Amino acid sequence: MKQKRWCGMTAKIGTVLSGVFTIVATNMYLIFEQKYLRSSNCADFNPQSKSTNILINHFFICWSFSIVLFLSCITIIISCLLIYSVYAKICRSMVIYIIWIFFYETMNIVVQTLSNNNINIGEVRVMRWFGLVSRIFMHCFWIFFVITYAHIIYKNKSKGNIISYNRRISTGNEDFPRRKSRIINFTHHWTK
Repeated sequence: MKQKRWCGMTAKIGTVLSGVFTIVATNMYLIFEQKYLRSSNCADFNPQSKSTNILINHFFICWSFSIVLFLSCITIIISCLLIYSVYAKICRSMVIYIIWIFFYETMNIVVQTLSNNNINIGEVRVMRWFGLVSRIFMHCFWIFFVITYAHIIYKNKSKGNIISYNRRISTGNEDFPRRKSRIINFTHHWTK
């Protein structure tokens, strides 16, 4: 059976490239955003007279690099798990990857929104948003391949379970003597 191709790739190749893209994009994100996420001044903050929203915003701003680093490490691990799951044909890992990418990009949007207020240069803000939005669009492109390949694996496993279904055999040997298959007992009659 010939596999379908989208953009010249099969679903399996697209899923592997999705994991590779996520690893490379996450590393690039950490390298380029490190300066802007660490640049916030958190030493001169008095939390007693502030509202809850300001405290939450300040927490995200002060801990933005640590949050992004933690999420990025988990993303790299899940991407490696995705690449392995293509080899091992594990559908559950692909579903975990899809859910995690949505969560990861949502958290990056929140961190980007809260940490963009400290940057005075408008061009840097535009470049940071462009990088984030283009990465999100690329993840949407690659997730199509992951969903398609997970669906193919799921369909093949469900077909395999139906084919390998074993019929229940009666335990009473007296009533139903066991018959041997004719194929096993096939003998060449012409040799005698």
